[in-house]
Amino acid sequence: KQVADFDRTKGLSVMENILQAQPEIDAVFAHNDEMALGAIKAIEAAGRDILVVGFDATDDAVKAVEAGQMAATVAQQPAMIGSLGVENGIKALMGDSLSDYIPVDLMLVK
Repeated sequence: KQVADFDRTKGLSVMENILQAQPEIDAVFAHNDEMALGAIKAIEAAGRDILVVGFDATDDAVKAVEAGQMAATVAQQPAMIGSLGVENGIKALMGDSLSDYIPVDLMLVK
């Protein structure tokens, strides 16, 4: 198990290790765009063609998607998350029951 702590430089280092240990790898899903962008640097340096998807739709990641370096990134919807948080906070204060799971749609940027 290796972690990159949501850091681009660590993402590069971890991806270098993965490429050595798992040469058959053909896709990467990173838990944030910074790690995905670091992984892309390692993949490019190794001369490999590996599909990479990040998470957060940061400006750098969207540019990488537009440039064809990253397959996609996933955008959260913070306004919707905040709105649902307030709505459910009010429900909790009023004594209403709350769902154990409250989904928020994500948007794929590709």
